[in-house]
Amino acid sequence: MSFNGKIALVTGAGSGIGRETALLFGQQGARVACVDINEDNAAETVHFIRQASGDGVAIRADLSNPEGCERMVAQTIEQLGGLHHAFNNAGVPGESEDQWNVPGVQRTIAINLEGVIWGMKHQIAHMAEHGGGTIVNTASIAGISGAVGTLDYTAAKHGVVGITKAAAMMYGRVGVRINCVCPGVIESAMTEKGIMERPDAEALISRLSPILARMGEPADIAEAVIWLSSAKSKFVYGVALPVDGGFSII
Repeated sequence: MSFNGKIALVTGAGSGIGRETALLFGQQGARVACVDINEDNAAETVHFIRQASGDGVAIRADLSNPEGCERMVAQTIEQLGGLHHAFNNAGVPGESEDQWNVPGVQRTIAINLEGVIWGMKHQIAHMAEHGGGTIVNTASIAGISGAVGTLDYTAAKHGVVGITKAAAMMYGRVGVRINCVCPGVIESAMTEKGIMERPDAEALISRLSPILARMGEPADIAEAVIWLSSAKSKFVYGVALPVDGGFSII
């Protein structure tokens, strides 16, 4: 699954799933635009890529607004010379029901869903004019089932699944292949905030990962993203791929 000579864009690349995927793209030969709201974290990811003999650039972007999404794509093309693969992964946890407020819910939707929509708009436009490419979006198991207590997050992730399927239908014939991954409970800063602080954390993890009864690792998602981005999955369009330790089969 070589990506030699290719350019990949990864959002949320400063940590967790995004960082692991950016590193894997780099190891496979791609030059990587590492996008994050925290430029220092993105730069650290680029440092790790270069330590492994890869190459990349750090781009700071606020994906809660359309201008930030447009700018990250433009900067990727300007600094690296093109765009072949995109992984729209940046996200934030939802608001708990007892803390619901308009700004918080709007931020959840803006980053988790609208950021994907606006990012794809500009990624697709470039790819369609330059021989095609692949896009993978991060949805969630909350995007293919209900999730108690995270209504705004669940709504956003269902939206990611929907926009992935619709865009795959619309743009597959012009050479842009689009899919999404649906992670289960994965070790990350977001998980620490959303799950590990709960008194029922151990029981919750067992329910969300019923076969292994443990959290997954960012690398588990990264491997799936790399496969969906590679020619190995060239007949796969519009799939919402669960990578969830068996949650989706119960």
